[in-house]
This record gives sequence, C-alpha cells and structure tokens, in this order.
Amino acid sequence: TLLICITKNSCPIIMDIDSQQLTIYFDDCIGSLSNVTSILSNHAINILAMTARGDNKNGFAHIVVDKTALACNILKNHGYHVNIEDVICLKVCNVAGALNKSLKMLAQHDIDIEYIYAFAADAGTGTAVIKCNECNQAKIVLTAHCKELMLQ
Repeated sequence: TLLICITKNSCPIIMDIDSQQLTIYFDDCIGSLSNVTSILSNHAINILAMTARGDNKNGFAHIVVDKTALACNILKNHGYHVNIEDVICLKVCNVAGALNKSLKMLAQHDIDIEYIYAFAADAGTGTAVIKCNECNQAKIVLTAHCKELMLQ
C-alpha cells in the first residue's frame, strides 16, 4: 500500500507500508555477498535496498527486492537460510529534517525502531527502510497521521 503525503513545502513523503525484506544468513567470507546478489541477478530480481554485515565468521544481509517470495524460494533452494520480515519504506525529499518528522511520530507513539538503513538514489530523494518492534502499529500511526505530515 502506497501512501503519498505532500507536505506544506511541497516535499512528498511516499510510504510503502506493506514492504517486506529478506534476511539472508551466510558464512562471512570473501565472495559470499556477491554469490547472493548473483543468484538474484540471474533470476531478474531487482535489489531495491540492502545492508549487510559480518563478523569474519557469520554474515547476514537485509535486502528489499521487487519479488520477495520468489527471491526467498530461490535463495532457499540454493541452501541459504532466509526469513521474510515486515518493514516500512519511506521515500522522502533529500533535505535536512525530512525523515525526522516520521521518526518523531513513531517515537511519540512508543514504537521502537530496531534498525534503519537508508540511501539517496539521487540528489532529490532518499529512501529509508525501517524495521520496528511493532510494524503493524507503526503502519496504523503513519497512516493516521499522514494528514498531520501534510501540514508540516
């Protein structure tokens, strides 16, 4: 579900509140992440956002793709342990304070952000992927307060 809010300063906030990410676990060694991205690429699965981390033994990646269920099945068939998790994707203007309004709203409703990763695809917009302790509650809060964002 996409929610589009136009703020007072004409800065759109696009919320994809039904996003999901894959969490893929692998041995942390040279080429591990490349193997994962090659598998996805070979099956025409587009990576929309990604963060990865390792500790010289175990690694994992959080990846938002355009075909979540298909990617999950393919990676499992290649022997990877994969989880699908709900996340919220926010696309905001790439200006100071744009992301803060949404994060502040979540904090005001006692929604804990477990982690966030973000990127700027161009000079005009940035996208944040947010994993919350209560993603369903966060979706309700962001949906209900879309009008409030439009006035700020």
